[in-house]
Amino acid sequence: MRKIWVPVSLLLIAMSVATTVATAQYQYGFVNKEKVISAGLGLGLYGLYGSSTLPPVFVAFDAGVADKITVGGIVAYAGSSQDYIYGKWKYSYIVFAGRGAYHFIENNKNWDAYAGLGLGYNVVSATVDYSNPNVPRTGFSASGSYFFFDIFGGGRYFFSPQWAALAEVGYGVGFLRLGVSYRL
Repeated sequence: MRKIWVPVSLLLIAMSVATTVATAQYQYGFVNKEKVISAGLGLGLYGLYGSSTLPPVFVAFDAGVADKITVGGIVAYAGSSQDYIYGKWKYSYIVFAGRGAYHFIENNKNWDAYAGLGLGYNVVSATVDYSNPNVPRTGFSASGSYFFFDIFGGGRYFFSPQWAALAEVGYGVGFLRLGVSYRL
């Protein structure tokens, strides 16, 4: 695992330095037609069966459609499992959601605070691994997919003109989301 993080960290640092040097002019606040892509991890997921094996990993995109207003989407993946006497159930969750946000802070090159709403669908699938040889292997049908409503608030701290640290609280893709954002 450590072998992966070192090259990724060096790549992120190099990209940050390159974009900082290449940027000659900088806009303050979230402005019309600005685009931001974010990625990170969520903590907690509503509707999770059993115990988490993989926290929600997400990618989000936001585009400015008017001053202080953005629309976009988020995609996430998570996993969990639950043990029973006859075997172990494994669940996977694929989340798709559209979202819109209002950005509060103006004339600040480092901070972006926002709140918004979203509507999404969580595709839940399940498999079972039988560990007890005395239990007959039978077919099963598992369905747990559902629509959800998301309400969220968050902020970004831009430590360079393009790169930011991200923190959000909400209901849809994890109760707490932490990650990085890149301004396109």
